[in-house]
Amino acid sequence: MNPYKSKRTWVHAKTGNEAGSGPTPYLTRSGNLAFSSTKLGDSGEMSAVNGKELMHAIEALSRAVKTGEYVQASTDSSVEARKRDLVTAAVQDKDGPAWKALGEVIGDEVFETMGREGFASKTLIHKPLAKGEVGRIRIRKKDVLAFFATRNPEVVASQVRQYYVYPPEYYLLGRILIEDAEIEQASGDLLDDKYQDGLEQMQREQDKVWKRLVDASATVYNDSFLFNTFTPTVFASMQNQVMRWGIPVHMAVISFDLWPDIIADTEFSTWFDPVSKHEIVMNGYLGSILGTQIHTDGFRYDTLKVLEPGEAYFLGAPSNLGAITRRKDLSTAPINLHLLGRPERGWFMEQIEGMTITNPRAVVKGRKF
Repeated sequence: MNPYKSKRTWVHAKTGNEAGSGPTPYLTRSGNLAFSSTKLGDSGEMSAVNGKELMHAIEALSRAVKTGEYVQASTDSSVEARKRDLVTAAVQDKDGPAWKALGEVIGDEVFETMGREGFASKTLIHKPLAKGEVGRIRIRKKDVLAFFATRNPEVVASQVRQYYVYPPEYYLLGRILIEDAEIEQASGDLLDDKYQDGLEQMQREQDKVWKRLVDASATVYNDSFLFNTFTPTVFASMQNQVMRWGIPVHMAVISFDLWPDIIADTEFSTWFDPVSKHEIVMNGYLGSILGTQIHTDGFRYDTLKVLEPGEAYFLGAPSNLGAITRRKDLSTAPINLHLLGRPERGWFMEQIEGMTITNPRAVVKGRKF
């Protein structure tokens, strides 16, 4: 049984209350973060009287994560018990089915998190491939310069004039290793630590491939934007770069350090269509402005972030942008390095996929300087 399958969310580090029902984050007059003693109820929503206040609450929540006020955990005590039982069984059976099962539990959760939080998964269409099936993606607009991730994976460009493209496939690989001394000292925290290691090697690497593709695509047909403040004019201008090709702007991916610029402008607050659920916000979805969803990696651990400070991308709908072909879902296998003279064991993680941006017209990038 996967101990992560019950509700896993951010909880207040001091009280153990779930973010949606725990202390309300608010800003003091000095701008510092504080928490009220009242709960928010079972709705899981942040407390705010208007959109402007909600935008400030989102910023406060981000600071709370960075300072350790909130940590990712489960409020279900039985979940922690199952984790301890699973780790104990794996430690006692280091090369048997319990050790393999522990790796599969971590791999399943890494794969699920990649699909829920990864930029590649959010912005591109997905095409699972059956064994022996040729991975091909239909092109909506021919005579474009498409970009592909190769086996390295590096980025290559190709002029496309046919109806289909055939993205080359590459491996996403990870190794989670644990020293014998760490195993002997293991507690329930071991599972969480190795889960984060798996995310760092798999989700972050997938998003780095995605970022290399959109960086290469962004200036082929559209202008690059440099700005000193992220204003409504900048927002609308970047939107228009994509919309002028007849492509609807589906999403903006922004570094969270641009959020204070959005808060400071009253025009943004009148356009802001908020999302007030803690669980949704902390997965990186901040709301929408002028019909464009705003996503960020600002709530991720530092080792999982891929955006540079001040970066912003505006992207067309997935069907206009590109695709991921998946030959093989994430799988895990036990590994043992004792034969190499190293007191380590762990799991090898593997996923086979292809990734392509088929229409660079659907990408524009800006950066604060």
